[in-house]
Amino acid sequence: MTSTAGVIHSDRMSAKQARQAQNARAYAKRHGQHGRWTAPKNKPQPLETTLLTFATLTLPNSYLFHQSLAGLDLINESDLSQWDKPPPYKYAPPPRTPEEERFTQNLLDVMHGRQLRQLRESCARRAVMFNVGDIAGILKEIQEA
Repeated sequence: MTSTAGVIHSDRMSAKQARQAQNARAYAKRHGQHGRWTAPKNKPQPLETTLLTFATLTLPNSYLFHQSLAGLDLINESDLSQWDKPPPYKYAPPPRTPEEERFTQNLLDVMHGRQLRQLRESCARRAVMFNVGDIAGILKEIQEA
């Protein structure tokens, strides 16, 4: 009787070990533990020269740009929200006159200043949120953008 019990006991141990090994393989497969992470072998593609040229353009240095950047309500920005969205705009192209060219350049200067001011305000607000530990609020704000 003891010999039979001993055989049964050793059979149970090997079955248990087999189950453990199977579970360990399944866990590794499911959780992606296939080895260490390595960097991709293909090299990143260089950026287009037009993109590099555009990225290195300087911001305007006009009076309107600085007034808009300061944001001290020195410029009436009430009608500018229509330009916050990307093109296409639902307006007929303006006539090619010197006055219209100047207006367009002024609008560009104001919009650049306004967007830079909004970016700085957003960064400052997120820095405060980070310092007080509101990571969930930052993530929510980023997802909504």
